[in-house]
Amino acid sequence: MPDTEFKLEFSDEQIQHIKKYGNERLTCKVPTILIVEDQEFSRKLMEGLLNKTYVCYSAANAREALELYAEHIPCIMFLDIELPDCNGHDFAAFIKKNDPASFIVMVTANNYVKDVTRSCENKVDGLIAQPFSKQKIVAGIEKYINERKLKQ
Repeated sequence: MPDTEFKLEFSDEQIQHIKKYGNERLTCKVPTILIVEDQEFSRKLMEGLLNKTYVCYSAANAREALELYAEHIPCIMFLDIELPDCNGHDFAAFIKKNDPASFIVMVTANNYVKDVTRSCENKVDGLIAQPFSKQKIVAGIEKYINERKLKQ
């Protein structure tokens, strides 16, 4: 059941920080990644695949992810759809509203049409159905890198 005490919002200072430093993502040599996954095994698996090559942060819920996002303004966020304190689709929509340049790849254990539809509505940048593979994750990162080159 979602945490009713948790509010999906950034402080004014966090919004200013994102606006001020968000464009620096275009120039980082190594993309920063935020993994938001409540299942510890899946989170550790993704961290293990990525943290030797990329700067990774991870969160087990939306509350942690919100703080990490505002602090680090990641280049890429791998976001689980089913989180204990917030629906991942709602979280993605909130991030896209406050940081339109964000790059979000939704991660799901269920490959439902409604999740694909909602991901498209939220303008997320990719969707990976579990089980993850290194190839699926790397494909999401490569898509980010290729799109970033087009924006430079």
